[in-house]
Amino acid sequence: MTSATVCSNAFSLADDIVPAGGPDGVPAVRLRHPSGAELVVALHGAAVLAWRAPWRGTDGTSTIEDLVDGYADAEELANHDAARSAIMAPFVNRLAGGSYVFDGVRHHVPPVLPWEPLTMHGFARTLDWVVESGPEVAHGPADGTDTSVSVTLRATATAETFPGYPFDLVLAAQYTLRAAGLDVVLRAHNVGDVAAPVSLGWHPYLRVPGRTSIDGLELTIPARRAVVTGGDLLPLPGSAAYAEIDGLGPVPLAGMRLDDAFGDLHPDADGLARTLVRDPATGQGLAVWQDRGLVHVYTGDGLERRERAALAVEPVETLTDAFNRPDCAGAVRLEPGAERTFAFGVEILP
Repeated sequence: MTSATVCSNAFSLADDIVPAGGPDGVPAVRLRHPSGAELVVALHGAAVLAWRAPWRGTDGTSTIEDLVDGYADAEELANHDAARSAIMAPFVNRLAGGSYVFDGVRHHVPPVLPWEPLTMHGFARTLDWVVESGPEVAHGPADGTDTSVSVTLRATATAETFPGYPFDLVLAAQYTLRAAGLDVVLRAHNVGDVAAPVSLGWHPYLRVPGRTSIDGLELTIPARRAVVTGGDLLPLPGSAAYAEIDGLGPVPLAGMRLDDAFGDLHPDADGLARTLVRDPATGQGLAVWQDRGLVHVYTGDGLERRERAALAVEPVETLTDAFNRPDCAGAVRLEPGAERTFAFGVEILP
């Protein structure tokens, strides 16, 4: 097995679990796995800067390959360009008109970043996170299989943290690195005295080694419903938001433009639903798993940088604009003192 040098899109590396500035002075933590797999997470926003893992080539050899398209430089990270690997909280994707009503009170949330035209993706990506615990190593058999290493990051948002969200939350993100996978558990804890609206998600852009564009890949989604949106990409009201389907794919991504969500995901025998991104020429690819919720897929059309170079496969708890939907009121409500978790991850297909 050979080991890659610095990841092509990882501009900042850090010492194991110790915050340290990389070449561009970006504080980050790094997990290393005995297999050679590596994970780099920025403390600002808890975004994955790089995930690389062993990848077996068609000739049987194994190399360490980059599996996410992260921020290429400090400027991209500062601008949250394309929300690459962003933790989405306390809301996911778009918030219609930047406003919502919760418990009879209307709140207005401006765009999270001043250069963004819409209120989207939540403000957790702008918070500074700290190491809550780790590294924690779970050893497998003597040969190292099933060994994992994890770290948990924490961020706090108070009623004064961001305009239009007068609630108190503690957010946590646990990243667990395995030889052939990356597991994530998000946790939201309402530490305030009143209920709060919360929806969690993740916004990674995935790469399949050997392909410089998604056009050579195919997609499979185990969904029974597709989300129907209007011209503003917001789901239609009520039941009109759903169209019944019998799964999607495998379909080639060449020529396909997606910025769409899919729900009623059919789980595998282990209770987890998996969206597959595969190279049909080799059979190799990635599976994005989640314990519930919907999956949003974006083909990267219109990105200023690296258009259609990677596929955004986004596990989300709820529909877009859930804060404004009566049919999502129960799903987003987090009572005082309550916690909610959302688990998902990415696996290398065997």
